[in-house]
Amino acid sequence: IHKIEDRSKEVAVLHLRLPIGRRVPFLAGQYVTVMMEGGDSRNYSIANPPHLNDSVELHVRRVPGGRFSDHILSRLKPGDSLDLELPFGLFTWRDDPSRPVIMLATGTGFAPLKSMIRDLIHRKVSRPVHLFWGSEREADIYDRALVESWTKALPWFRFTPVLASPDADWKGATGFVQNAVLAEYGDLSGHEVYACGNPIMIEHANRMLTEQGALSADAFYSDAFVFSG
Repeated sequence: IHKIEDRSKEVAVLHLRLPIGRRVPFLAGQYVTVMMEGGDSRNYSIANPPHLNDSVELHVRRVPGGRFSDHILSRLKPGDSLDLELPFGLFTWRDDPSRPVIMLATGTGFAPLKSMIRDLIHRKVSRPVHLFWGSEREADIYDRALVESWTKALPWFRFTPVLASPDADWKGATGFVQNAVLAEYGDLSGHEVYACGNPIMIEHANRMLTEQGALSADAFYSDAFVFSG
């Protein structure tokens, strides 16, 4: 463990470094398995881009009573070690410059999308991408400063935060993140969608965007975060 950052009350970001001289190739969107004593494990998406494959960035949502996110994470400090297995997962980027991309995230579902976007930046790919990131409150958009810096630096990138329970002075989008997509894009027939986060959001977004937004069923890629334990 190189560094642990508390990005919000619910999210900690772990920066891990692999043993000296060790690199593990992976694809943007894949995940690691964190092994624990007794054979239990937890899966977390890799948030860093593939060219930085001597390190691993994990976004961990603290779940009250969670074996890793609560009991183990609270005791970890820089210099400690974790046992990882990687990479896993088929939620990966497809290069098709003819189709603009919509990204949907709830909570720490932003992590694999961050890997994808940073990979596009590194490879100088200027394919249109619009990220919709949904959460309960504004403070839960824990990497907002970084994302907004992308909107200023990248002409091909757009960002819409969507809050379910905003404060009275919130001027942005509200409600469900998939509804915010349909409100802005009536016709998604020429798009691809990458969605990650709450499994209920994934299910509803898939059905809604294909049935009401004319999104092709084979153009919806997703990774649902299912609770462990």
